Amino acid sequence: MDRNQNIEKRILWVAERLFLEKGFSGTSTTEIAKTVGCNQALIHYYFRTKEKLFWDVFAPKVEQFVEYLDAPLDESIDFVARIRNVIDFYFGILELDERLAPFIVNELIMNPGRWDKFRDRYLRNESRSRAFNRFENMVKIEIEAGRVRPMPAVDLLMNIMSLTISAFIVAPKGFAIGECDSNLRKSYLDRRREDVKELIVRGMTK
Repeated sequence: MDRNQNIEKRILWVAERLFLEKGFSGTSTTEIAKTVGCNQALIHYYFRTKEKLFWDVFAPKVEQFVEYLDAPLDESIDFVARIRNVIDFYFGILELDERLAPFIVNELIMNPGRWDKFRDRYLRNESRSRAFNRFENMVKIEIEAGRVRPMPAVDLLMNIMSLTISAFIVAPKGFAIGECDSNLRKSYLDRRREDVKELIVRGMTK
């Protein structure tokens, strides 16, 4: 790997850490450059704007929440079990880094422009992902069979995502890894995981 690639990857790594710790508005390209040990102009050369750098850092993480729908949708089990698997999967992603859930809320959901970009890219019309298409088709089949009440698939997905994320936002004091006893943290998340499953299943079934 040449020096330019090393610098570009380090910019991405440092930007991710600072964005997660301080948020988008609290992080400057000057601070990123200083931490990387490069000229600020080099960041603009590689990424043009801080907003583009933001998406280059976090688009892969955002994509996980849609593209990875395929992973737990095992067609050998019934639809309710698949939905439970999706919730397990999302909890697993968020458990890896306790900073990710508040970041998603503050920088994506609470930012209309970014939220619209997310919906347009992954959930709407021709740009929607194949994973979401598959999920939507499954929901339609269940509705037609009378096993699930009529609802847009995107609403079901948003319910799953919002309830899962909220488990990490409305959490006990000292919830973050390293601040809370690991057994207490696991016990809390296990309870919330089952609560979310119950709420989603009750809400979608007749």
